[in-house]
Amino acid sequence: MNKQSNRQIKNFLFLSLIFFSSIVSAQLNTDRILTIGKSAFYFEDYVLSIQYFNQVIKIKPYLAEPYMYRAMAKIQLGDYEGAEKDCNEAIERNPFIPQAYYTRGFARLKLNCFNEAAEDFSKALEFSPDNLYLIANRILAFEKAGNYEAALKDIDEYLKLSPNNTDMYYEKGRLQLALKDTIGAEKTFDKYIEMNPSNSLGWSARALLKLQRNDKEGALKDYNEAIKRNSTFAGDYINRAFLNIEKNNFRQALEDYNKAIALDSKNELAYFNRGLLRAKLGDTNNALNDFERVLTLNPSSSEVLWQKAILESTLGNYEEAIKNYQQLINNHPYFLPAFLGIAEAYQKLGDEKNAFRYKQLAYNLETNKDKIKKEQITASAKIVQNTQNNGKQRNIEIFNRFITQNASENETNSKYNNSLRGTIQDKFVDIVNEPNFILTYYSKPEEIRRTNLFHLAVEEYNLQKKLSSPLKITNHEIPLTPELINQHFEKINSLSFQLGKNDQDADLYFSRALEFSLIRDYTSAIEDLNKAISLRPNFMLAYFTRANIRYKLIESDNQLNKSANTLTDGSETSSNKIKEQQNKLDFELILRDYDKVIQLTPDFTFAYFNKANILCNQKDFSTAIIYYSKVIELDRDFAEAYFNRGLSYLFLGEDNKGLNDLSKAGELGIYKSYNIIHRFKQQSQEGK
Repeated sequence: MNKQSNRQIKNFLFLSLIFFSSIVSAQLNTDRILTIGKSAFYFEDYVLSIQYFNQVIKIKPYLAEPYMYRAMAKIQLGDYEGAEKDCNEAIERNPFIPQAYYTRGFARLKLNCFNEAAEDFSKALEFSPDNLYLIANRILAFEKAGNYEAALKDIDEYLKLSPNNTDMYYEKGRLQLALKDTIGAEKTFDKYIEMNPSNSLGWSARALLKLQRNDKEGALKDYNEAIKRNSTFAGDYINRAFLNIEKNNFRQALEDYNKAIALDSKNELAYFNRGLLRAKLGDTNNALNDFERVLTLNPSSSEVLWQKAILESTLGNYEEAIKNYQQLINNHPYFLPAFLGIAEAYQKLGDEKNAFRYKQLAYNLETNKDKIKKEQITASAKIVQNTQNNGKQRNIEIFNRFITQNASENETNSKYNNSLRGTIQDKFVDIVNEPNFILTYYSKPEEIRRTNLFHLAVEEYNLQKKLSSPLKITNHEIPLTPELINQHFEKINSLSFQLGKNDQDADLYFSRALEFSLIRDYTSAIEDLNKAISLRPNFMLAYFTRANIRYKLIESDNQLNKSANTLTDGSETSSNKIKEQQNKLDFELILRDYDKVIQLTPDFTFAYFNKANILCNQKDFSTAIIYYSKVIELDRDFAEAYFNRGLSYLFLGEDNKGLNDLSKAGELGIYKSYNIIHRFKQQSQEGK
């Protein structure tokens, strides 16, 4: 998702942008502008796509479609209120667009308008009654609204249409638990385990159910099964630790807490329970470290302050204990044990005056307890309910996955999160090829420098200063800011003016093609590249760029067609078949362009790599491997070529070669390789 700040987006939406008016009137109609906007949306340039939708709305305000697509873009930018308003406009203009209801329902889910969202999904289902996407979203809306019965009815309907969707059995069991139907939930989890025995989730869910019913032996067996299947849910280890403590198996309990913390370094319960166990085992210093970690995460945790104060006193750290007791008293002015504890600490320090003062306060509190509000006493007493005064025994709390599983739904993933820490092989990644390399002005900074992105042909062209900025080779593009978008529109105007004076300059056409590609107008970009190549038949960079842009155009069109069919029955129409034939012709043109690049510049590795990717797209893995191998022959450190060749080998069943290539790719910095290796080996073992 584009990470532009809300303020930047807000300011941008009110800008009166120059849409190269002379070019628009001459070259584009509203259908074309709308298509480019959709393409920009697919490539996650949401700010840019809004510009195009704005332009269509300005020219033809009576159309419903641009409002709907603008709503979709606003959702991606977090502007759910704006998205809802745009959907209202779309529905007002055309109440027969199911996707407008679908989009508004999604926006309303984010706005916590759950009943209204369910109504929108129901309306969309009138157009497409068997659509699984819509049913799934209505299930979520019903659940969020607390209408569990309706959600369960929808789950049953979903399972009629897709009986092999095991995940829905898990959701069904979870909702049955919410309705306190433990018998029904257990049967559902049994079914889930029967259908998907290798997934830890079913075992984990049933274990929690048994734990809540006090079937500790049964719960322990199921948690063992979940963990045997490499559960990555910290709560499974926390709960098994609790059960191991019940059996006095303290060493295993400590290992479980350690694993839980390795999986979730901010899990307060894991640190707290480990601290309690360490205190019980006499490992006081490490217990204090755990309590301090909890207080770093949650400074107001009264129960942790209480335990820490007791341990500090035990170790003779009376001044630190006094600080903890004082914070407790500040939070809970009627908590009698804190007054007694602080009095004892002052006495140990020889401060009889303060010791007497706090004893007197404790005496007054005890004497006047009947006059103190009952709820205040009750609130303070909660601190002691789960702890004994010696701080060494506690009925340790279990971790409820059904309460916590959606806790992170509203958290924003920061681009600064370091995904390299921890056990990389356990982080789930999609098994897809590394994307094509392109020529552009912008690239996403690499976390780890891998492949050499330099080539003499590109460097020599940059030295000629024919373009507004130096070209870069990358396969990690970035969406543009509103300011940059404006600059590129203005640059198109400037280049068009220059071409009006001199239409025989190949470099001007190439430059404008790059500008068009940055604003996702791929059709205009290809037209300019055709002209550049006709004027300079050996223009290698133009052939390479044309191939890349043709591929992007295919990607964009296919995604738009897929999106358009989301709310239909998905049946293949004659237009789909025609599109398939067109794609075959387009792919042939792309491959010819890459071949021309290779003919003109035989050591341009990126053309071999991209051609191999196209061959993979066409399921011709054997030929693709030949081209990936050529890349590696030219550049022994081309990480992406090892990665993609490794996947190709795996698709062909040549497992050893594939795993060796993935290992090399991981060594060169594509760290997601380790996850794929880990999963492949795990599946292989389960298949034996």
